[in-house]
Amino acid sequence: MSEPGDQQRLCPRCSAAVEPQQEYCLECGLRLPHARATTIDRASAQLAERHPWSGGWIVPALLGLLIAVLGTGAAIAISDDGESPAAVPTATGGSRTATETAPTLTAPEPTAPATTTAPPATTTPPATTAPRPPATLAWPQERRGWTIVLLSVPQSNGRDAAEARAAEARRGGIPDVGVLNSSRFASLHPGYFVVFSGIFDSEAEATSALPRARSAFPLAYQRQIVP
Repeated sequence: MSEPGDQQRLCPRCSAAVEPQQEYCLECGLRLPHARATTIDRASAQLAERHPWSGGWIVPALLGLLIAVLGTGAAIAISDDGESPAAVPTATGGSRTATETAPTLTAPEPTAPATTTAPPATTTPPATTAPRPPATLAWPQERRGWTIVLLSVPQSNGRDAAEARAAEARRGGIPDVGVLNSSRFASLHPGYFVVFSGIFDSEAEATSALPRARSAFPLAYQRQIVP
């Protein structure tokens, strides 16, 4: 079946009459479409018939441009899909790695108010006092017996003087030392504070303790005490 236009064809560029199987235009040298023209060829021929100035090249050119645009878009899409994300460049120095990441904002650490430490309280050590001598021995009231008189201190010198000598005797190792008022006893001369050692029931007991007393008080002697 023959297509329309096979009996008489025109050159798309110069509109010269061409034969159905003619390959080139004899007037302008344009390569003519095949005898069985494609849709594009027919469109070019029709456009050339209507607008001789187009020369039949506009339709193929536009089609090629469209194919190029579509091909470029497809290539970009393929490259975007297959491309792996770019690695973040890192800079290494020593044992640390610096990455191009946004700086981390950290809140400033709360600063505690400066506190002053009070110096430790100094404690005063307790004052050391010399051990107090044993209390002065008192002669029992209404007691009759024997004792060793170490010394006698006039009452005008005060009782404190006699107490001091009694403390001295105790520090010297004399046992059972005391102070009595001679004015209260009939067997003693009044007006003295008598420093004595021991309370004995008999003269013999007092005599046996006398040597120890005389080691510290050479003038010591035994004496009976009568209320």
